[in-house]
Amino acid sequence: MVVWSLWLPLLWAAAVPRPMVQVFIAVSQPPKTCQAFLSCWVPNISDITYSWRLEGSIDFGIEPDGLFTDGQVLRVSLGPEDKGMAFSCVVSNPVSWNSTIVTPWESCHHETGKASYKDVFLVVVPVLLLLILAGLSAWYRCPCSGRKKDVCADEDTLQTENPLV
Repeated sequence: MVVWSLWLPLLWAAAVPRPMVQVFIAVSQPPKTCQAFLSCWVPNISDITYSWRLEGSIDFGIEPDGLFTDGQVLRVSLGPEDKGMAFSCVVSNPVSWNSTIVTPWESCHHETGKASYKDVFLVVVPVLLLLILAGLSAWYRCPCSGRKKDVCADEDTLQTENPLV
């Protein structure tokens, strides 16, 4: 009976899905320092434990002074030497665990005024499509374009042969 009461909660616990991590930049002073908040969450599941790990280190945890909201948010200060530093958000319940790795330096030093290829792509493609559609529309509506040339030629001939008196 005691063994069954210990296993009963585990029967209803769901496997933990992969957590989502978002990076919020607090202060960025390129190229020297960056302070960021890493936010980790798993939707639609309760009774989860959140923890953070510095990838590649022997230590299995992060100092508690940088943790907020029961471990869901981690504050980090990074310098140029931390360019490759990666953090793992680890979520767990009594049944399973899962993690996601994030490298905050990439978010810290996206230079303002320097567009990435994704930004350019998001602007250039819609503008090109709009220009192509406008060109096709103008070509289609032009009275002497494409299939309408014969009709236009006939109208010109009629106007020159039968001048109005």
